[in-house]
Amino acid sequence: MAHIATDLAVTLPDDRPGMLLKALHALSGEGINLEGHAEMEGVVHVLTTDPEAARDALETAGFRVVREQQVVLVQVEDRAGSAASIFRRIADAKVNIRFSYLATRNRLVIAADNLQDLTAALTD
Repeated sequence: MAHIATDLAVTLPDDRPGMLLKALHALSGEGINLEGHAEMEGVVHVLTTDPEAARDALETAGFRVVREQQVVLVQVEDRAGSAASIFRRIADAKVNIRFSYLATRNRLVIAADNLQDLTAALTD
């Protein structure tokens, strides 16, 4: 079963040791639990149950939220081919994926050009 959540894309102002720590510490310092995160080339994707509080904490710490978007969370089994079968359904539905990463509790976070089509592909 697929669920909708919010992903915040946050830029790290400097490419140096400790910047990711600073962003994550800004969240934990406010008691905000991360459901998942991924950092790629200076952009951190943050998945949390409280996007408003996360945005406020990150911006207060000097980070810039460059995108906030809804994503789909899909439970994935911890076995060979499980994620591939999910992405096969998405590809067969001709849905373009913007990004994906693994979150806590073996959940895939998937962003797509069309969230409605993505959700339909995963619930059919």
